[in-house]
Amino acid sequence: MYNGQLVIMKTIKNIHNKTYGSLCALALLCVFCVSCTDTWNEHYDVVEGGMADQPTLLENIQADASLANFYKVITAIGGAETFNSPQQLTVWAPRNLTSAQVDSVIAVYQADVAAGLKWEDNRAITQFLQNHVALYARPVSSLTNDTISMLNKKYMHLLGKTATSGTLDENPFDGAVACSNGILYKTNRIQTFFPNVREYIEQTAGMDSLIAMIKTFDEYELDEGASVPGGVVDGKTVYLDSVTNLSNDLLTGYRAYIQREDSVYWLVAPTNDVWNELYNKYKAYYNYDPTVNNADSLSDIMAKYQIVRGRFLNVSEDNKYNRHPEDSLVNTGYMERQIHNPRSNVYYNPFAADGILNGLEMAECSNGRVYVDNKGVIDPHSTFFGRMDLNASYSNYYEIDKKDNVETMNVVSRRYNVYDSDTTDNVVKAYDFVEVTAKVSGDQTGITYTLPSTLSGAYYNIYVVTTPDPSRTATKLPCWFQVSHSERNNRGTFPSAQSYTNPFPITEESDVDNADVILKQSNNNRCYVASAEKVDTILIQSAVQYTYAGAGLEDGVVKLIIRSFGPSSGTYREKVYTRTLRLNEIIFVPFETEEEAKAAALDKDAFNDELLEANKEN
Repeated sequence: MYNGQLVIMKTIKNIHNKTYGSLCALALLCVFCVSCTDTWNEHYDVVEGGMADQPTLLENIQADASLANFYKVITAIGGAETFNSPQQLTVWAPRNLTSAQVDSVIAVYQADVAAGLKWEDNRAITQFLQNHVALYARPVSSLTNDTISMLNKKYMHLLGKTATSGTLDENPFDGAVACSNGILYKTNRIQTFFPNVREYIEQTAGMDSLIAMIKTFDEYELDEGASVPGGVVDGKTVYLDSVTNLSNDLLTGYRAYIQREDSVYWLVAPTNDVWNELYNKYKAYYNYDPTVNNADSLSDIMAKYQIVRGRFLNVSEDNKYNRHPEDSLVNTGYMERQIHNPRSNVYYNPFAADGILNGLEMAECSNGRVYVDNKGVIDPHSTFFGRMDLNASYSNYYEIDKKDNVETMNVVSRRYNVYDSDTTDNVVKAYDFVEVTAKVSGDQTGITYTLPSTLSGAYYNIYVVTTPDPSRTATKLPCWFQVSHSERNNRGTFPSAQSYTNPFPITEESDVDNADVILKQSNNNRCYVASAEKVDTILIQSAVQYTYAGAGLEDGVVKLIIRSFGPSSGTYREKVYTRTLRLNEIIFVPFETEEEAKAAALDKDAFNDELLEANKEN
């Protein structure tokens, strides 16, 4: 099958539901034209007589001296079969193309061939040839007011004998040459190509870094349903006619289909200068230990990921995720479950003086807009550098202590309900938590978490969220616990854990249960107290830095060990504290500087109920 025919047949498959009706309409139109009046003939300006005995589109183009350069282009870029095929087409052929225009289109074609693009994805085909061709024969009258789809799926608006599409500058055409396989019109100039978001950044100077990153993920995938199988060889299906589609895992992963004409996206596209500035800054957050395979390559691609991340804005009217459409935009990484972090993937008042889109140059595209970012307007705190909430109940995060290869802890997922009063059963909030108890009564309890996606060089404030006993009748006791940590070293191993010291040590004035008892214990400066009565968010450490990154790795590089702590006296053990750990979340908040992290740690109300919505049952 010729390339041109392949493109047309693929187009037919995409609109197969409309084909029958269109052909019927065309048949009725032909019957009607036989008996039409002279006025109707004047409107449509179609050559009288049947079309079957006429030359093909290609033959008519070749015979017209004013279309000589158009003929030269289409034969040079492999489009001749498209205009010679039996498929009915309508062609708007630009007359009197200059030699420079011819050379320009052919150069694009050759460059994309050299880059490995298939014929149907070549820009000379999609942006030039298919931009002048529509499926089916389409007579046009002075009364026409219609929008049609071209072979490249762009839309052209016909208003009489004028095409108004793309940038909406007038492009009149004349003639109506009846051909055996369609209708040929002649235009005064090349039909304006209206690029979609991806096409715009591909052809705009100064965005080379962005488009190079995107193209890295271009890949052709076999469309088995559209391909023709020819048997099985060595256990694998061999295709007589294989149809492949260009896909892009990066764009798919971000749910940013900026190459589709039926989608609507805005892209905040960084210039090369912004890209280079952000790359140098972000790469420092992805320093991997020497034992990681291809550490340098991983550092490179992770930094580039984060530059791209958060720049695709979903502006569809049916975007169900955005809870505040009247004053905000969300990027394609936004999910409803992230509502606990108001800054994550949300951009409030984007056109205000301090909004991300204020003052940026904007270009309209066929499926959205491109905003040229020459300032670096995407705050990393709203994307990869944002707060990280780890569900303590998620078993992939934790390891259970073992002795002689036998687990020493009971670890159970439970729920803590908050009622509107002590006398009703009306639940107003529900918090999931993991409950840890020792299998041997009286033993210390403990659990180890391996933290994912940590960054090197960032300054972290670490919080642990605890819940009280969920029973409404039990005597509730506080839980005293300690936290230690271990970071993977340059040999890829974890050294012995080191205890954290409480940044707000317990004193007689501390607002904790049984402070006087705690002060009598040794190592009390490493003690934290989980409330017996409420969901409690406890600062464990401030401005913590890690040498190596865990983001992008299957296994984390930071371990956090939480163990119960308390006096050894049986009286105290039974009456003033519990060794049962009830953990709801571990929260990591990154900062760019030590000063920022320490200042934030002083705000003990930083995590109130409004910011703990992630824990609540939705």
